[in-house]
Amino acid sequence: MSWQTVRTLFDKGWWVIHHPFERQDPRYWRVQLMQSLLLILQVYSGAFVLLNLTLFGYFDMAIANLCVFAAILAIQVDLRKNLNLDRSAIALTGTIVVFLGIYLAIAQGRNYSFIWLSLVPTISFFLLGIRRGLYVSVLFLTASIVFIVVFSPVWPSYELNIPSYFNIALSLFALLTISRHYEKSRTEAFAFLAKRNQELEILAVTDPLTQLFNRSHLDAMLEIELQRAKRDNADLSVLIIDADQFKMLNDSYGHLVGDEVLVELSSLLQSCTRATDVLGRWGGEEFLIIAPKTDEDGAVELAEKIRVAVGRHRFTDEDLHLTLSIGSATLSPTDTQISIIQRADDGLYQAKHDGRNCTRLGKSTA
Repeated sequence: MSWQTVRTLFDKGWWVIHHPFERQDPRYWRVQLMQSLLLILQVYSGAFVLLNLTLFGYFDMAIANLCVFAAILAIQVDLRKNLNLDRSAIALTGTIVVFLGIYLAIAQGRNYSFIWLSLVPTISFFLLGIRRGLYVSVLFLTASIVFIVVFSPVWPSYELNIPSYFNIALSLFALLTISRHYEKSRTEAFAFLAKRNQELEILAVTDPLTQLFNRSHLDAMLEIELQRAKRDNADLSVLIIDADQFKMLNDSYGHLVGDEVLVELSSLLQSCTRATDVLGRWGGEEFLIIAPKTDEDGAVELAEKIRVAVGRHRFTDEDLHLTLSIGSATLSPTDTQISIIQRADDGLYQAKHDGRNCTRLGKSTA
């Protein structure tokens, strides 16, 4: 039998709590912990009913374990049926706290019974949350300490024996299991948040239709490249690209087809630009390219490469033809972010005035 088969059989056991929560949902890990605790407590209490009756001779503890077994079974049935996490968490934590209190009173310090007290804060915080978990932990541990201080002077002394080994081993194993579960849930939660933050960062700078950079990111990148070019005394060019008579295309074929054309155009523009260029949607059917280390001739060459490629392309299933008007401006010593954009826009206006489907340079400010 393979490990996968064993895992499949394990996942179909009576202890499995079926729920709709995804792994990134905190409720997923809450249910998983309750499922594990319910299974552990069923096995533990059932085993110790038999051990206390047959091997250890602690009949009062056997009755306490039997009561725990019945309570845990009832909680499991209710949780599987109603999936009321808060009610089940309170019932499970209460059962554990009450049982440990009874166990402490009956054991009177024998068999290293105190070690089980360490589980209460871990379980309470995870199942009940920080505030309620703190209340339960402080009250229970305070009551336990007071009980020990008051009654321990009359308790007999005990040596380390087999039941002591059971308590130490099982309690440490339970603490290890719960701690691992907590750390795993925390790690996955952080990984999910990191992934979601990365997705949000991408969304914040991305145009939803074309998946190119949006205007706000283009503004920020232009300022960065402008400062770098002036600091390094390097060339920098800006191209504003506009799809000719795009309104007519929308009116004739509809906005859905128009959107398809913009998406195809975006991919075509990407294929024509370099890795160092910054390409984005400037607005509507306009696109902006920031081309670092590109002089006036290089900008015109890039613009013409794009214009010719688009002119030869046929868009969508409608086999549509599209031309571009492009305005270009190359950084001059007196340029600002606003002025270089204005000059590129002037070049675009001139291209439109000259009959479209051409590239024009914006007038230099030098």
